[in-house]
Amino acid sequence: MEEVYVDLYFLINLSMNFLCLMIGATLLHRTARRGRVLLAAAFGGGYALVALLVGSDGVVGLLLDILTVIGMCAIAFGTRKKGVRGLLRAAAVVWLTSMLLGGVMTALYAGLNRLNLPLESLEDDGLSVWVFVAVSALAGILTVKGGRWFGLSAKTKSAILEVTLFGKTVRLRAMIDTGNLLRDPVSGRGVAVTELAAVEKLLPKDLFLACKTGDATAYLSNHEKAKRVRLIPANSAAGSALLLAVVPERVVITVGRESFSSDYLIAPRPLGLDEFDAIIGQ
Repeated sequence: MEEVYVDLYFLINLSMNFLCLMIGATLLHRTARRGRVLLAAAFGGGYALVALLVGSDGVVGLLLDILTVIGMCAIAFGTRKKGVRGLLRAAAVVWLTSMLLGGVMTALYAGLNRLNLPLESLEDDGLSVWVFVAVSALAGILTVKGGRWFGLSAKTKSAILEVTLFGKTVRLRAMIDTGNLLRDPVSGRGVAVTELAAVEKLLPKDLFLACKTGDATAYLSNHEKAKRVRLIPANSAAGSALLLAVVPERVVITVGRESFSSDYLIAPRPLGLDEFDAIIGQ
């Protein structure tokens, strides 16, 4: 029977899970909190250790592996807004990342062995932990680059939108879409369409209800309240409609390291976006 160092086995699995989750977050453009990712990686490492000691083969083993990846993604990235579909998408990307990463590491190991490098860390039974770390890091970089090359990472341009409404401020991740040509016909100001749920805490209840239902009659009947909103004509494949847009106190857009003020109007709508909270024009 082979001798296995359970602490080292757990540490290696934890490290690989952490690397896969961080790469997955990069490819998915997800915000990765290292504490949550580390906890998720530890969860996966614990499962790997239990599977080694107890045994997990066949269809049951495969199902448990899949459930473990889903569980890891739920711990690392799970939010109510992303929902089940977002969770399954993240799990699929992390699963593919692990396979791609494993393949890249195998190729790197084979290449190092063929080179017959005069390193003391290269031994008959494999590579040292330090060489393993170096190979893992290199494999991670190649995996990210490969994922982007094959289209796993969307090339969508994005920005951070800091919006202040009714004295409250929220930061939104915005997709820059050249197809968003919405403008206020009176002032000519551009319109940022935002996920309704992302700005809910900024809106008075009656305005939130008007944005949710699309019926602004009651809100517009109040002259003082009507000063803060605009009706924006919008055309789409589904037909023409009027969007209710709010005049914010302040909007700051950050693209890369550059930040600047904007005169965007804010049009809260139920968008159902996975990765973004808003859509702005070019």
